[in-house]
Amino acid sequence: MLRLRVLILASCVAVFGALWVHAQDNDLKAVLRKSIDAHGGADKLSKFKAATSKFKGTMDLMGQMRDIAGETSFQKPDKVKNSIDLDINGMQIPIIVVYDGKKMWVSTLGQTKEIDDDKVLKEMREGLQTEGAAGLIEFLDKPYELNPLGDVKVKEKDAIGIRVSKKGQRDFSLFIDKKTHLILKTETRSFDSTSGQEVTQEKFITAFRDTDGLKVASKLVIHKDGKLFMNLDISETKIFEKLDDSTFAMP
Repeated sequence: MLRLRVLILASCVAVFGALWVHAQDNDLKAVLRKSIDAHGGADKLSKFKAATSKFKGTMDLMGQMRDIAGETSFQKPDKVKNSIDLDINGMQIPIIVVYDGKKMWVSTLGQTKEIDDDKVLKEMREGLQTEGAAGLIEFLDKPYELNPLGDVKVKEKDAIGIRVSKKGQRDFSLFIDKKTHLILKTETRSFDSTSGQEVTQEKFITAFRDTDGLKVASKLVIHKDGKLFMNLDISETKIFEKLDDSTFAMP
């Protein structure tokens, strides 16, 4: 009889545990759905998978903040091009970085080199996963898993934290404004090619603008291990269903 009672109790615990996980998952998905609506809605986020943005700001280079300006082209899920003008003591250094989903190139002062370092390529792929976070729709279904991080403060704003996991990829976290349901911050571990070490990268979206019915970032602040790495003003964003493949050709 005692054994039977133990088995019944264990079964009840398992059932309640499963129900709790299911309820928790539904709660997190409800938060994501509100955020999807706040960013422009599922229809538009599904339709427009590409964007170009012009930016200017500062970046930490070897311990010194340098002025930068440029343009980014992004095509979900795995293509990006950054064209950057880096100011070093009044001299403008043009840098182009392209990743076409498989290959990566860096062009500086007209000289182009293919990057074949596995760590750098892996970091690019996983970084693009986080860059696509504003889409949110993908994270509602498998193979993604959601786990709660609880209520937190992000730059004095109340937010809900969600950890996003996918087998074979590094976890990352989203922090969603409780009031506006917009993404305030993303956080992940990342490989820093300068130091050769993993760091915690936090990306704060401190302002948004409306672009063709979508909410897009207009100010970004990036920290690495708590230290300011980049501060950007995004002056213009254009959204597209798709960019031409030539955008991501070898520079």
